[in-house]
Amino acid sequence: MNRKNDKVLENIAQMEPVEGSQSAKQIQARLTDGRERFNQLVGDVCSSVMKISALELTMEDSTDKMVHISSSVQQISDAVVHTSRETEENMDEVVGAHEGFTDSIMQVSAAAGEIMDDMNVSSAEITTIVEESQETIDKSGKMKDDMHALLEIIKGMNEAIKGINSISAQTNMLALNASIEAARAGESGRGFAVVAEQIRNLADETKQLTSSMDEFISEIETAATMSSESLDASVVELETMRGNLNKVLDTNQKNMANIGSITDSITTIAATSEEIFSAVTNVQDQMTTLREECAALNDQSSLLTGVSDNLKVSMRPVSEIETGLDKAARLMGEMTHDPFYMLSNKNFIQNVKNAIAAHQNWLDTLEKIVASGNYIPLQTDDTKCAFGHFYYAMNPRNGMIAPLWKELAEKHRRFHGYGKNAIAAVRSGNSAKAQSEYEQAVKLSEELIGDFHKIIENAEALESRNLQVFAE
Repeated sequence: MNRKNDKVLENIAQMEPVEGSQSAKQIQARLTDGRERFNQLVGDVCSSVMKISALELTMEDSTDKMVHISSSVQQISDAVVHTSRETEENMDEVVGAHEGFTDSIMQVSAAAGEIMDDMNVSSAEITTIVEESQETIDKSGKMKDDMHALLEIIKGMNEAIKGINSISAQTNMLALNASIEAARAGESGRGFAVVAEQIRNLADETKQLTSSMDEFISEIETAATMSSESLDASVVELETMRGNLNKVLDTNQKNMANIGSITDSITTIAATSEEIFSAVTNVQDQMTTLREECAALNDQSSLLTGVSDNLKVSMRPVSEIETGLDKAARLMGEMTHDPFYMLSNKNFIQNVKNAIAAHQNWLDTLEKIVASGNYIPLQTDDTKCAFGHFYYAMNPRNGMIAPLWKELAEKHRRFHGYGKNAIAAVRSGNSAKAQSEYEQAVKLSEELIGDFHKIIENAEALESRNLQVFAE
């Protein structure tokens, strides 16, 4: 309270009370109480307008985020619906292809079964042929042995024929000698000559017979030799054929094993195919459900857009309240120049201290934005920040305060400008620019806080001298 105000109140207190009216002291007490309430009201209005300003900023940011989210959800939902439709179409094609694939698998499986049956039959037939060829080889061996025995008999017969031929020749010689002797004997040897002639004829016939037998046996020997050679060749060919048949049988067995593996693989493929078909069908169902959910999401997105629009409309009164409170604060600021309503130095000092704390919080928030690269609602209008409302509402007139107070405007405006530029750089992804602007804000902040402390120091000096900040 300055001296002028005290003097006015003392004069009021010394006035003679009018009959039926309040006493001067009562009026003085009411006026003093009213002035204190006015000082409190100034603080409350300034605090309220700061809070309303912060609320409006937060609501604007939240509304913008809701609009952005709604738009993003709408776009994502549309993209998902489009993708789900394409996926359903692709799934239809996959189902069709899968059905064809399944039919092919069944045909392959049936063909593999038929091949397996044919190969079993072939294996049985080849086995029978191998067994029969072995029997033929065994019989050919026995026949070959018989041929060798026949040749041995023929050799014996040849030896016998040679002996007969030798005897026949000797007999013929004896008969010839007997004929010669009979001729010498004359009439008495005529009978012996007849016998000798008969013996010679018998020897000739024997020779002719053995000669015929020799040719026949020679032919038999030749045929037997050829048959033996043929049997040897047949046995070799049968052995070769049996070896080849065994190879074919082994190959057939391997092919049967491979076909068995193929059949098992086909069975596994068929089972897997069924699982794939089930999964594809499930995907189709899920796509249908997803499309339905996206349709519901689109409805919710439209509803969110409507809520955002309604929220913007609802924010208008908040903005109007802020404007009204700001006008009230400025009007109160003008009233503080009246000696009666003049704001106390303590109230002014407290508001400046609050400005320092708000200023530091603002700078800390900017640091978080720059460091994280994520935007946090932050007031960049120097007229609407916590200090701005108080600064532009109040106009100290004391010579120790007024010059410093006026110099704050430009610095405070540039300070918020650095913050605005830093946030813009963060949103554009230019972290280096954001850091540079933040560092400029920090540097200017040191000057501002120094000015704040100087103002507080001067205001405390005025308070100690019982002088008012808002008085000339």
